[in-house]
Amino acid sequence: MKSDRFFYSTAAALILVIMFVGFMPFYVSGHGAGGRIIAPGIFPVVLVHGLAITAWYVLSLVQSLLIAVRNRRLHMKLGWSAVGIALVIAVSGVMVAIRSVQGAPEFHFFGMAYPDFLLVMLVEIAVFTLFVLAGLLTRKRPEIHRAMMLLASLSLLLGATARMPFLHSLFGASNLPAFFGPVFTLGAIFVVVRSMMSRAFDRWLAAGYVAMVITYLAAEYLSRTDTWHQLASGLIKT
Repeated sequence: MKSDRFFYSTAAALILVIMFVGFMPFYVSGHGAGGRIIAPGIFPVVLVHGLAITAWYVLSLVQSLLIAVRNRRLHMKLGWSAVGIALVIAVSGVMVAIRSVQGAPEFHFFGMAYPDFLLVMLVEIAVFTLFVLAGLLTRKRPEIHRAMMLLASLSLLLGATARMPFLHSLFGASNLPAFFGPVFTLGAIFVVVRSMMSRAFDRWLAAGYVAMVITYLAAEYLSRTDTWHQLASGLIKT
């Protein structure tokens, strides 16, 4: 139990730091990646989405620390606020994804046409939501609950790592490995370290991680199909 508390608290703190570093331009000046000016028409929903994600990561660390100090009662009470925050993230995330593509349909992101990348963004929100739901349903089974909540936080980290230029050179400049690589690598490290610390393979964390990787790669593959192109065209026109 001591190793569990240390692992999840440290993981939550590390993810929070990565999120702050990646989105520092937004926190400091309200700008997007590379100093890009966010269109005024979409800025309010981007702000809501950003604040909700920040609240999620801060709460994740607080929740981990509460378990570390064995204050389960407050942990459980605060846990319900996570449901509300997750709902705001999911709704605002879909709005940001669609409206971003509507505003710059010719933009390319890590080698992907923006309408194609829309599927990856929507799947990211879906994966996060499913992990949160799984964590909520398994809240009375700590070994599953804590793994699902950590994976929920990890699943949203792509936006932060994609905004760290120094990572791009490590994983392949501006191609897809540079986009997925940092988060996939961090997730693999979490699985290995967690298993080493507990001296037992964490099958729930590992299974969730593998499911996340497969889902994201499948989304990237499907984003290049004619079926998605037709669906994306309809979404962008709404």
